[in-house]
Amino acid sequence: MPKLENAASADSSASRSAPTQPNLAGTQKQEKRFVGKTILAALKLIAVNFLIFAVLAELICLIYINVTNWHSSKPTYHVNYNSFWADINPVFGVWHRPNGHFYHQGGCFSAQYTTNSYGARDIQRTLHSSRPRTVVLGDSMIEGVGLNDSDRLTNILEKRTGEEYLNFGTGGDFGPLQYALLYKTLASRFHHDTVLVGILPDNDFRDMSLEWGKVHHKGRYRPYYADDLSIVYTGHVQPESGEGFWDRVEAVLRAYLASYHVGQYLYSSMYLRTLPPYSGYNDFTGVDLVRLNKALQDINSTAQEHHARMAVFVIPTYIDFLRFQKSGADRLGPVLVKWGQDNGLPVKDLLPEMYARSGSNFSSLFLSCDGHWTSHGSELAADVLQPWLAQLNVEANAQR
Repeated sequence: MPKLENAASADSSASRSAPTQPNLAGTQKQEKRFVGKTILAALKLIAVNFLIFAVLAELICLIYINVTNWHSSKPTYHVNYNSFWADINPVFGVWHRPNGHFYHQGGCFSAQYTTNSYGARDIQRTLHSSRPRTVVLGDSMIEGVGLNDSDRLTNILEKRTGEEYLNFGTGGDFGPLQYALLYKTLASRFHHDTVLVGILPDNDFRDMSLEWGKVHHKGRYRPYYADDLSIVYTGHVQPESGEGFWDRVEAVLRAYLASYHVGQYLYSSMYLRTLPPYSGYNDFTGVDLVRLNKALQDINSTAQEHHARMAVFVIPTYIDFLRFQKSGADRLGPVLVKWGQDNGLPVKDLLPEMYARSGSNFSSLFLSCDGHWTSHGSELAADVLQPWLAQLNVEANAQR
């Protein structure tokens, strides 16, 4: 009996000490609430810290890009929802939307770009004209990236001569093959006596290379030359490019956040540091020349169909000037001048004369934060080209 009493006592004690089922459930709920509150508090703390960090980072970036010699773009405080350069043309790829307006601000420039009804960064031109007109083809150097219209080469030549220079240049990785396609399908529709082609060796050779494009322009809609010089396209034409939700988000960030531009600059700087100091004037290959010859011959064929004459000039970059200063290197200039003589086409190499006229101060010809021409660079190029073009006009008139 004593054993039974002890067992009963133990059972009674255990039943008193053990929580009931409802109490256990309540305890678990309290623990879950505690864990939930802890996680929520941690998330709030992280969010607050992140917000503080983001604000501080933005302030630091804003101060930095405005008090230093900033070598990249800045907020414009104007939202450009559509990309100014977009792969929207089914024939030649990148182009501008018609009747566009774009604010472009860099570390050393501030410019506004407008396009006409057919997408060229130019004033509205008529299809027909009884006066002499020149169609100008090229990439961002011809388009005048970083410059307002009045400071561009074509505007300077038009003002000086009183003749129209129709600017069909565009940025966005635009090369000689695309010049030929744009001229054939668009620019040649405008009455003109001359087509003037600006070659930028710095990237024109690469813009025609399918191998380069597969790595550096992956996913973009672009034409290239195949090994047999037939034309192949990569990607898909994007008529709505720049109009998606995330494009609009990025447009807002680009318009208002200095930290966005600092991040873009740091990312591109890391990439550019891995590249060798390429000089298109000197580092081209035989294949590059074959492709360039094909593109220029196609442009000349279209010009002949429209009873226009063709002229070519070659544009050096800062690296090309630097090589020329150090060793007199200019492989491409004489090669293209000789090619022009063999094909009955005038070619002007800007490098030696612009170098001589700059007094070796060629750095003043280029935007320090970008590499395109300054207004002084455009003026000097016009100084070299204007008498050359005038002489071509004299020779052409003498042959009539």
